[in-house]
Amino acid sequence: MSMGDVVHVERVGGEGPLLVIHGGAGRRLHEMTLEQKAETNAALAAALDAGYAVLAAEGTAADAVIVAIHVMEEAPCFNCARGAALTLDGTAELDACLMLGNGETGAACGLTSAKHPIDVARAVMGRTPHVLFSAPSPALLDEWGIEQVDNAYFVTPARAAALEEWKQLHAAGASAADVAAADATRHGTVGAVARDARGNIATGTSTGGITGQVSGRVGDSPLCGAGTYANAGSVAVSCTGTGETFIQEVAAYQVHARVSMAGEALDEACAHMLEAVDARGGNGGVIALPAEGAGAIGYTCGAQMNRAWAWEGQRFTGV
Repeated sequence: MSMGDVVHVERVGGEGPLLVIHGGAGRRLHEMTLEQKAETNAALAAALDAGYAVLAAEGTAADAVIVAIHVMEEAPCFNCARGAALTLDGTAELDACLMLGNGETGAACGLTSAKHPIDVARAVMGRTPHVLFSAPSPALLDEWGIEQVDNAYFVTPARAAALEEWKQLHAAGASAADVAAADATRHGTVGAVARDARGNIATGTSTGGITGQVSGRVGDSPLCGAGTYANAGSVAVSCTGTGETFIQEVAAYQVHARVSMAGEALDEACAHMLEAVDARGGNGGVIALPAEGAGAIGYTCGAQMNRAWAWEGQRFTGV
């Protein structure tokens, strides 16, 4: 469905095991080259195949989400883990959240050494009585069995160049239009939502934040209800885009509320949420699936979304 010139939403899949993933959505300062599109499509396909293999083997929705995100966290074409957007200091600060339909949640922000941030979210969920950790120490990550790497592992030449370009555009003499264009394109995230053969749903989101962010900034991705949310009675949601506006709209929870309380269809709920994000000057996208029935993929018009889904014998990837 299309809501005027503001958002586009499509239904995907149907009953039974379903996996939907995204590799970020938003406006781009530069169009992707054919080589970049091929790399991104290949990474999406690899993540989709890995995650759906878990569902096909009657594994859990949570495991499918984690496995799919693992693949994307190792692909430098996405803004998460390796290939993350860089802070003003030129370092990577990573956030992630994992939430199950039964309400179990784990999240972490400000990670600088965890190779797979989604594993930290899983550890918070499974090994602590808490929901969200800020910058857990290397010693604590070791205690949780988290693989750690030097921060330089996350820094790629492409992200370093993007940071320098962003700094130059914000230097004296840059036009307001150029600065606005740079600010509108500096975000990105990866995420997955899954439903397994038992009807359980789960969601996960992992991000490197935004290019040029001040150290310590936290976006929507690790915040339960903002960028990530799941409720067994309604939907599992993962968002991507300008994090501040998704936080202001409580975007992921808003989709749940529109479905469970206002009685909206899932695609309508996603569209209305994205309209609200757009009205605040934000842009981005969302993936969602219900406890039963087809899922949805949506994004604001003018944005481009890396997305993929698998259901029964059907597969789709697109950038």
